[in-house]
Amino acid sequence: VITNSIRYLQRCEGMRPDVQHLDQSMMTYEWFKKKQARHFKHIKFPNKIYNPYKEEGYSMKTFLETNALSPKRPTFLCGGWYHDEIATHLGGGTPGFKTWPVGPCDRIRPDSQHLSLDQWVQEAGSMTPNYDPPSADKYPDGTWERVTLTDYWSARHKLPYSLLMYAIEHQDDQGALNQSAQMFDTLIEIHPNPPDYFYKNAGIAYGRVRSPVSGQRPNHCNMIRNFARFLLSTLELPSQTAEILKIVRDYVQHAKKVHDTAGAADCDAEVLTDAKRANALYKDALKVVPPSLILPGSQGAVEERLDQGELTGRGKEGNTKKSKQGKKGKEKKRGKKKKTKQ
Repeated sequence: VITNSIRYLQRCEGMRPDVQHLDQSMMTYEWFKKKQARHFKHIKFPNKIYNPYKEEGYSMKTFLETNALSPKRPTFLCGGWYHDEIATHLGGGTPGFKTWPVGPCDRIRPDSQHLSLDQWVQEAGSMTPNYDPPSADKYPDGTWERVTLTDYWSARHKLPYSLLMYAIEHQDDQGALNQSAQMFDTLIEIHPNPPDYFYKNAGIAYGRVRSPVSGQRPNHCNMIRNFARFLLSTLELPSQTAEILKIVRDYVQHAKKVHDTAGAADCDAEVLTDAKRANALYKDALKVVPPSLILPGSQGAVEERLDQGELTGRGKEGNTKKSKQGKKGKEKKRGKKKKTKQ
């Protein structure tokens, strides 16, 4: 999608001929430099082939040190690294460089180049696509239009999510959390059918921010509301679901005590309604899947319980109830070798 879209816009419509586009996978072929290097006037290839394990090869670190240090020609990464030169368990990427999410792509900057939060957000805002997208049901699964639409919403989600991760890595940086929470509010408002993780990440942001973000609703109420909507829109039970369910359940119990003592409610009726619905939906969930089983990598065990019809609730597309037929179908397929798409 990325390579062919850019080629079409440049070659057929004459847009931004000054932008030079390199396909990382093509750079790994021995014929690439010989046949294509002449088309990249401002690019220098350090050796014959992009492959750090060959004598005539070069690493991405070397390539970026040769081409990506000039502020006059900014460099962007679209679609991820072809090969991580930093170990995956250490975060992956390329030594000496960091990626800063800006719209659909990431800006590549040297580690030594420091960027303020405001500068980052301003640059990202200017590069984030902003248009009125069609509804998701206009294009069926498997079409390029559907892929592009999914990529659009992923690009809109990337900045608030990255700000949330930045804040957590920097001792709950309040500026980043505040902007992240506001962006999640906007994203959820404009999305026709927000995916569950939009609500989950928004709830996490509101749970960490200390100063009022916006509007009249307190931050902890926004946290409860988003967590409740997360629970109402997913059947999955990831590692944090038990904690999220406990937060919502504790609030429902707290609200009942306040009501019983004729006290004033701290959150509005909409928040309490969503919390009660989520609590009622999951009232037996922890009996079926105890917290000790809700661990990273336990999705398969959870799906088995769903297949047995032990859990019922609203999924991403509406009301869903899986039966034992799903389990039988799985057992028939277990003998088949799973294909890996590369």
